[in-house]
Amino acid sequence: MTGIRVLSYNVRYANRGDHHDAWHDRRDAVARLVRFHRPDVAAFQEPLPGQREDLRERLPAYEFVGRGREAGGEGEGCPIAVRNDRWEVVEGDTFWLSETPGEPSTGWDASHPRIATWARVRARDGDTAVRVINTHFDHVSARARRESARLLRERLPTVATSDGTGGDPDETPPVVLVGDLNCTPGSEPHRILVGDGSEPDEKGSATPVDDDARPLRDAAAAADLRHGPETSLTDFARLIDGRRIDHALVSPELSVEAFATLADRDDRGRYPSDHLPILARLSV
Repeated sequence: MTGIRVLSYNVRYANRGDHHDAWHDRRDAVARLVRFHRPDVAAFQEPLPGQREDLRERLPAYEFVGRGREAGGEGEGCPIAVRNDRWEVVEGDTFWLSETPGEPSTGWDASHPRIATWARVRARDGDTAVRVINTHFDHVSARARRESARLLRERLPTVATSDGTGGDPDETPPVVLVGDLNCTPGSEPHRILVGDGSEPDEKGSATPVDDDARPLRDAAAAADLRHGPETSLTDFARLIDGRRIDHALVSPELSVEAFATLADRDDRGRYPSDHLPILARLSV
C-alpha cells in the first residue's frame, strides 16, 4: 500500500489592493506552510506568473506542472507541484472549462476563463500511479460551475489514462480531484461530481448521471480522521463560517485516512491567504 498526501491551496492572486496582505508580504508564509506539512502533491489556485515563479523558487523540492489560463500561458493558473524525491511526473497538461476545452476560452457565462490542470504521477519506489486534477470554478456564474462539473465528470475516465511509456492504454489509475469549486457540499456542482445518482436538468427535473463516469467521494466526509475548521474561507484575519468551498474528491480505489483544513497563521498572526489550505492523507 502506498500513501500520498495531497494539499490544495488557493493562494490568492497578487492584488495590489490587498495592502498589508499583498503577495510580497505573504509569499514566504505560504511556502513555509507547504514545506512544513510536506505534501507529496501541492495544488495551487490563482497564482499569476510571478507568483508561480515565487513558489518554484521557494519550493525547490517540487516539480511544477501547469500554465496560465490566458493565451500564451499568462494569467491565473492551477499549477500542480510534485515532490521529486517520492514521485515522478509522467505527464501533465491543462484544459479549459468551456465548450472548447482544447483552447483558451471562456464558457457558460463565466466571468473569466477557467481551467483544470492534471498530472499523472508515479511513485519512485514502485509502480503505483495516481492522477491528480486541480481546478478552480467560476465565482459568479452558477451555470458555469454546473457545466464545469459535468465536463470534469465526463473527462475523468480518459484524463491521463496512458502513462506514455508503452504501458496498458486502458489502465485507469485512481484520481484525486482538488480545487476551489466555489460551492459548498451538497450544492449542484458538488452533487454532479460525487455522482449521487441524479442531477437536475435545465427545467429542474432529475436526470440520471452518466453511468460511465467515474464516481468520486468527498474526502472530508470519507475520512477516518477529520481535523480543523468546517470552513475554508478567511478575510485574512478571521474565518468566514460555513464556507467550505475548497474540496478534495477521490475515486473508490483510494482510502482516505485523514482530512484536514489547515488553520496555520503566519508570524504576523494572520492567515497567509483568504483561503485555508486543505490536506488529504490517502493510500492506494
